[in-house]
Amino acid sequence: MSSLLVLGSTGLVGTEVIKHGQESQAFNRLITLTRRQPNFATTTTTTGEETKIESVVEPNTSTWPTIIKDLKPGAHAYISAFGTTRAKAGSSQNFKDIDYGINYESAKAAKAQGAKVCVLVSAYGASAKSPFLYMKTKGELEDAIIALKFPYTIILRPGVLLGERKEAHGFANDWAQKIGGWIQGTWFSPLMQPIDASDVGKIAIDFAQRGLTDDLRESVLTVSGAELNELVNDFKVV
Repeated sequence: MSSLLVLGSTGLVGTEVIKHGQESQAFNRLITLTRRQPNFATTTTTTGEETKIESVVEPNTSTWPTIIKDLKPGAHAYISAFGTTRAKAGSSQNFKDIDYGINYESAKAAKAQGAKVCVLVSAYGASAKSPFLYMKTKGELEDAIIALKFPYTIILRPGVLLGERKEAHGFANDWAQKIGGWIQGTWFSPLMQPIDASDVGKIAIDFAQRGLTDDLRESVLTVSGAELNELVNDFKVV
């Protein structure tokens, strides 16, 4: 059995990663690293099993990489759904320090501890060449994490994430989510590639499992918004 380290476990996608991770037979240990005590809905899985979560709480995010390096034993797989927005961070520099800095240093620490698989939840349109801060930062993070050379690196680029957020992420983000919900399943869906956060969480866990068993043809895989939605349909067929 293997262990999984999850960053961003209290967010929209991260909560779903934890949910599906608990139900996965591939992981007997889920490690979460958060700024405050997580309030997960239940302490058992939907099948009635006891929780596998080990929660580490540390308000000072600058110490997270050190905490990850000191994990005994280290995690076999690492999933990051951690991130913020410019509005929530308060400034462009704070946004970069959080979205790029914490993510990169934490992934680097996980790699140093021997993690075989890294799954990064990025964003639709991410590119280091983008003129927009959010997309540019996401693209730079993708490039930096790929350069760490995990045995398997999977980049997920979902479009508008659908689901009930615990707190607002800014006017633009809130409206994008509303519009994404309206157009999901219509002819306009390809414009924003809306996807349920639960589906992204399920796909992230699936890729982490497959990386551990060497069931991936490529060491680096970038999955677009359209491809993610195709995978959702595949899961429904199964």
